Amino acid sequence: MFIIQRVTILLFLFLSTYLPCEATTKLLTSVTKDGITWTFGQPVPVGQFVTGDYFVVGPVTVTSISPLPQNATPYKNGSVKNLPKSDGKSGFDQRLDDGVDESSHFNPAHRVYTPISLIPGDSLVSSVSLDTIHSLPELFGSQWDQPNNWSPVRSVSILTVLKSDVTPDAFRPSYCDRSQTVQYANNVQRNLLPSFTPPNSTIAAAMPTLLSQFEGAFRRPWIDLSRFLFDVPGEYMPSYSQHIAFADTYAALLLTLNYPASQKVNLTNYFVQYGIDLFGCVKAGVEYSAYGGHGSGRKLPIVTAGVLLNNTSMQNVSATYPNRFGEDMQTVYVNRIPGGYTQAWQGAKVIYGGHLGVRADGTIVDSKAFNGAAGPYEQLPPKNWAIWSGNQLGETYRRCCTSTVFVGEALAARLLRAQNAWNYPAFFDYADRWMTEDDTQDVANIKTLTGFNYSVGDSADFRRQRQTKNALIGRISHPTFIDDMWAAYRNASLNEIIAPPTNLIITP
Repeated sequence: MFIIQRVTILLFLFLSTYLPCEATTKLLTSVTKDGITWTFGQPVPVGQFVTGDYFVVGPVTVTSISPLPQNATPYKNGSVKNLPKSDGKSGFDQRLDDGVDESSHFNPAHRVYTPISLIPGDSLVSSVSLDTIHSLPELFGSQWDQPNNWSPVRSVSILTVLKSDVTPDAFRPSYCDRSQTVQYANNVQRNLLPSFTPPNSTIAAAMPTLLSQFEGAFRRPWIDLSRFLFDVPGEYMPSYSQHIAFADTYAALLLTLNYPASQKVNLTNYFVQYGIDLFGCVKAGVEYSAYGGHGSGRKLPIVTAGVLLNNTSMQNVSATYPNRFGEDMQTVYVNRIPGGYTQAWQGAKVIYGGHLGVRADGTIVDSKAFNGAAGPYEQLPPKNWAIWSGNQLGETYRRCCTSTVFVGEALAARLLRAQNAWNYPAFFDYADRWMTEDDTQDVANIKTLTGFNYSVGDSADFRRQRQTKNALIGRISHPTFIDDMWAAYRNASLNEIIAPPTNLIITP
C-alpha cells in the first residue's frame, strides 16, 4: 500500500511539473475586470493570463464598455487602443496635471469609442476615472512630498486580442508590444530567489502585511508612459518616479526574504509582468531617461524579469537601448565626463550625473538647460555650481529625489544576482558611496562656500547621506526596510545569496 501511494505521489509530481498546461478558454459575450466590463458583439473565446488579465482570441468587436466613456469634456473613463502613442500624450481623462481642462498632456484623438473592432495584435486599455481629481493619496512617498496622487485616473484594465489560445501560465504581452511576445510563468527560475532571514524582528513580524501590500500594488497593470506620470492608475500606482522606484525596491527585496516558496509566487509573477510591460514599451520607443527624479524605477523590473526568465534581451536592455534609464544616466565615473577630471571636489571617483544626466559615452545630455545646471557638477568646486530657480539644482535633486532610491535598487539587483545583467558598475559604486561616505564636512563646506545649507529643517535628515529611511517616512510602512537590508546583506557572499532548491522532495 505504501509503495502504491508513493508511486502515485511521484507520478502526480511528474505530470504536474513536466507536462504543459492545457489551454482553457470559454465562449463569452462579456468579461469584467476590476470594475470595467467589455461586452462583445458575439460570443468569443475568452481566457485569462497568469496575472488574471483577460484575453480574447480575435477578431472581436467590443460593442459596449462600462463605465461609459465620455465623449466630451472632461472625457472621463477613456479607452485607448494600441499604446504607446507617438506624441506621448494621454487619452484617458482630460483633467491632467493641475486639473485645468484641455491639459497639454491630453489628446482626445487617442480615445476609441464603441463599436471597437480589434484584431490579433491589438490591446485595449480601458480606464475608470475619479469623480474628484487629486482625491487619492500618493503611494510610497514621504511626508515631504505632494500628499495626493496627480492623476485623474483610478484604475485601468487591459483586454488583449490574441491570434490563438495560450496556456494559463502565460504572462500578458506588454500593452506596448504589437508582436505580442508571450512569456510563461512555468519558465520563471524561482530557485534563483534568495531566502534571507529578515534583518530584524520588526521586519519579520511585518512580512505577511508587507507581502500583501505589495501584491496589491502590483496586481493590476501599471500604465507607465506619461513623462510626468499625470495619468497613472492612482489607486495603486504612484505618480512620481522616485516613488515607483521605492515600490520596486520593496517588492524586489521582499522576494529575497525567506517566505515559503509558494508565498512568493504571486508577487514574483506581478513583478515579472511589470518588467515585461516595461520592456515592450522600451522596444516601442518609450524612454525613462534622466529628468530629476522622473527617470528612476524602470530598469530593475526589466532586468529582474530577464534574469528570472533567462531572457538575454531583457537582461541586456540598456546595451540595446542606451540612454533610456535615469539610474545609469545620473551616475558616472568622474573620469568619463569631458574635462579630464580624476576626482570630484570632495575626492569622490563616482559622481551624480546631474538633472538630465550623461549619455552612455560620458557626454552631457544638455549643458545649457536649466541655466547650465542640468549636467554633472561635482567635479567643480561648490562656488562654481550653476543655480536655477534659486537652487543648486544638481545637489538638491541628488539629495532629495534620486540617490535614496538608487541604494535600494542596487541592493536588490545584487541580491537577485542581476548586477552583471545590469552592466553598469558606476551605478553600484555610487550607491555604495551614498551609504558609506560621511558628508558632514562636505555639507559644512557647501554652506561656507555658497550659503546653501543642507543641515537645517527637513534637510537635516531627509537629504543626508548614509541612509534612505528619512525619505520614506510618512506613507510607506516600515521606512527603515532598505537601510536594515543594506546593513544586513550588502556584503553577503555569493554562497549566501544562492537560494536553496525549491523542488518538492517526497521522503519515506
